[in-house]
Amino acid sequence: MGHQIGKREDAAKALLRLACADLEAAIRDLRDLSSREERVHRVRQRLKRLRTILRVLQPVFGDRAVLLRRSLGETARLLAGARDADVAVASARSLAELVPAENDLGLERLVSALDAEASAAHRERTPIGEVNRRLASALATVREFDTSFDGDVLIRKALRKAYARGRRAMEHAHATLATPHLHDWRKSVKQLWFLLRLSRRRLAKRGERIAPDLAKLGEVLGADNDQATLAEKLALSPTGDISLMAQLSLIARQRNTLEAEAFALGAELYRRKPDAFIAGMRRRKR
Repeated sequence: MGHQIGKREDAAKALLRLACADLEAAIRDLRDLSSREERVHRVRQRLKRLRTILRVLQPVFGDRAVLLRRSLGETARLLAGARDADVAVASARSLAELVPAENDLGLERLVSALDAEASAAHRERTPIGEVNRRLASALATVREFDTSFDGDVLIRKALRKAYARGRRAMEHAHATLATPHLHDWRKSVKQLWFLLRLSRRRLAKRGERIAPDLAKLGEVLGADNDQATLAEKLALSPTGDISLMAQLSLIARQRNTLEAEAFALGAELYRRKPDAFIAGMRRRKR
């Protein structure tokens, strides 16, 4: 069935099934033989999806869902040091690809230095044992949740709320262009995308049509945030590389391009008011 609610599946049972599945998979990921970088990335992705599900469940489970969501957020942050180092390397590499080889902006040196830093971060800053303990505890908690609630109602409310939150976040980000506000918008976009993918078999086809554009918007905003993180890291670096100002200028130009693309996509995706959006997502007849 995959990571979605079946067309005729009880939505309440499905939500808890998916939450348990992500936790079980995250625990398996930590034991996987693949690179630590890949494992950290998969676990963090699963925790993001799980925290979205807990937002859906919050009206029913109240503080239990809130506390668990916050605990999982703290668990994800235990992996953030290594993941942020990986992002910095990937962002620097993407910049290097934009610059002709004859234009030396020190990017190859930068990639090499960040790559070494990322390797050290995975060796020293990834408390796999503690993360595994927290995931096992979270799984035990979710397994105690009962299914005596209307999952379809919760999903519709969560879809409307995520859309409205994203619409407000876009307006705020457009007004300020501040990196934290752009990042908040990205989180709202990702939550809406996940909810649409989660419930796609129970929604009108328009939900399936806009999901790829939401995914694209999330990628663009993610790339913008990654470049912002890299710029902050470079600006605070004590190395005094003579190419620093040229590197920061390149990042600024790249961010301008990414943000223009994001706002163009957002204007189309968020053009409806929340009530009109959710009306277009009405459940298919069985």
